[in-house]
Amino acid sequence: MFIKGIKRSYLKVLQDDSIPDEEKIDALLMMLGAELLVSKEDRVYIFEKGEAKAKFDAKHARAYHFKDYVCKDMNKLFHDF
Repeated sequence: MFIKGIKRSYLKVLQDDSIPDEEKIDALLMMLGAELLVSKEDRVYIFEKGEAKAKFDAKHARAYHFKDYVCKDMNKLFHDF
């Protein structure tokens, strides 16, 4: 998954009016890495692929706007860079 794919997923979630604003970051994280999810306790998402690990705290995502750290951490998780 590269940045363009992450941005496409972001836009899909942004345009989906059925998802409440406060749950959009959760929906994006699940769209990007549902198959790699190992824990989702108290809106803290932990994804693993082999030895790579990414952790996102959705409780503290105050606004749903494109976040560079999502790209950085997902690229590291999927592509090890």
